[in-house]
Amino acid sequence: MTSDNAVRPRISAVIPTLNRREDLLEFAATLVKQTVPCDELLIVDAGDVPDMEEALATALAGTGCELVYRRSPAGTSLQRNVALDLLTGDFVFLFDDDVLLEPDYIERTLEAFSHPADPPVGCVLGTFLSEPRPQGLRQRWFRAFGMTHAVAGEPGISTSGGVRWPIEPDGVVEIPVASGGRTAYRREAIGAERFDEFLPGYTMSEDVEFSFRIGQAWTIVQSPHARLFHKRAPTSRVDYGDRVSRLIYSRFYFFKKHLPKDPRTLAAFAWTNLGITVFYTGVGLLRAPAGDKAGVFRGVARGYRRCAADLLGREVR
Repeated sequence: MTSDNAVRPRISAVIPTLNRREDLLEFAATLVKQTVPCDELLIVDAGDVPDMEEALATALAGTGCELVYRRSPAGTSLQRNVALDLLTGDFVFLFDDDVLLEPDYIERTLEAFSHPADPPVGCVLGTFLSEPRPQGLRQRWFRAFGMTHAVAGEPGISTSGGVRWPIEPDGVVEIPVASGGRTAYRREAIGAERFDEFLPGYTMSEDVEFSFRIGQAWTIVQSPHARLFHKRAPTSRVDYGDRVSRLIYSRFYFFKKHLPKDPRTLAAFAWTNLGITVFYTGVGLLRAPAGDKAGVFRGVARGYRRCAADLLGREVR
């Protein structure tokens, strides 16, 4: 790979972050070791770490990777949109702030954009190292109810919109949508599209909704060769009840916006929501401390209140 910037594509990396200083610096250390260099790192920071910009600038010093640093209110979709309005790259890599890249991640992702497809590849999903998947009863439950889960077999999407993510594809494989934290797009595929800020603050499944729109005109693939590690940082953005609430509403929002409303799809959607509600309520009650169990029920109720507010044309909070 030549080092002449005039003959190779310009690479932009985008990360929304919130109070994860050490995670972000560990990511930067893997970014600067790429076999194909990154030209600009766009950080949109909703946190309150006072020396974050200075620490990142030090980490990137002398590497040729320009730091573009902005402050923003919290919200993954909002923060990504801030960055998308600023970037200059030909290829845009969207990462979470708690991932670590294999040294050839960018190089292998760019190779996947050349995968023969009609329409051309507009989005590439990387592959997590040691990706967990539902086991035993949990796996059977997710499959039976058409819920989103990771599989060792073929990717796909259920009638209700639940996605089957391949854990370890044998080669570059076409997939229906892309998940978060490990996607790359042609800038021309993004065009004027922006993330839908359909929930305040931390939005769930915004990457699925965004990539679904891109996939109407471009092919989406997953590369088993573009590999990265997801640390799954222990500091959660939201508590369990609120997470379930956001899961319920985000599934509803995607269904309302993109899926047909025929009887078969409506029935499948209702079936999947039954599976989601029973499973996550049960898991929450089993894991929550005695004093927090009521929060699980409040989260489920809040999720369906959000769906009702949307149907009635009211503001979703």
